[in-house]
Amino acid sequence: MGVWYAFEGEECVQEVPRTGRRKFACVTGSWSLLGTWLVRVLLDNGYNVRFTIRTTVDEAAALMALPGAKQRLDLAQADIMDYGSLMEVFTGCDGVFHTSSPSDLVSTYPPEMVDFEVRGTLNIVEACANSSVKRLVLTSSLSAMVWDQQRHPEKVIDEKCWSNVDFCRSMKLWGPLAKTMSEKAAWSLARDRGLDMVVINPAIVLGLKMFGTTQCIFTYLKGVKELPQSGLFAYVHVEDVAKAHVSALEATDASGRYICFEDVVSEEKLVDLIRKLYPGSSIPSRFSKNGIAHVISNEKLKSLGVAFPAQQKIH
Repeated sequence: MGVWYAFEGEECVQEVPRTGRRKFACVTGSWSLLGTWLVRVLLDNGYNVRFTIRTTVDEAAALMALPGAKQRLDLAQADIMDYGSLMEVFTGCDGVFHTSSPSDLVSTYPPEMVDFEVRGTLNIVEACANSSVKRLVLTSSLSAMVWDQQRHPEKVIDEKCWSNVDFCRSMKLWGPLAKTMSEKAAWSLARDRGLDMVVINPAIVLGLKMFGTTQCIFTYLKGVKELPQSGLFAYVHVEDVAKAHVSALEATDASGRYICFEDVVSEEKLVDLIRKLYPGSSIPSRFSKNGIAHVISNEKLKSLGVAFPAQQKIH
């Protein structure tokens, strides 16, 4: 890890809050789409930032070109399976963001990665608990909440909901299984260690990646043949997810889990999109029926000052 100068440069000195030293945050994990947006939002908010997500030379150059990056951004290296390297990069940090890769509805998630994600998340929690970190903001997923065959369709999906791990295994939903198991394990260890942890559970994350790749809703329609009963096409823009994470770090009364979504796409609209984008393909049987209404709430997130519609239905 390179040498870190917290207050190097005239620009940096001028931005130091009058009430004390500048806050120091570390962004780790493997999700560069959210990770890079977090760097941008944190720099805009005056933070010193340490970024440990692996990048190419061009990606690193793009990050260092951000306003304030030369003075306040440190590109470091860490392995989430190496506890020692995590302790090193967390030294001096007030907050940590762990942005593990997302698990959406159609991604192929290798089953052997479930255990890896659980163990890596536990390493993050343990290292935070034994360092200067005051709060860990963990990125989980809406998929850790919605997959439950026994849930009544009219029941509101909120922060009290958990996906059923047996159902996930039976349907081979390895991504949602990994998110559910890793988040539950993180909560158990964080409580045992007395670590202040807040979890953001975003829906499908869309938006322009800093390095030129666009992630859009159309990507998720390719190859979708069948969705289990609890499928939800809720989505949110990556910039709003990043801002929600920073709010979760800064709000003194933030606690527990926060569903993060902007809007939902009805099954009727999905059918129209599939017909428009892939006119030669047949409509998946899941979308050919009248969908059962599900209600999802992000009322809790609004308490952090993040403005989204309170409730949306998906059919």
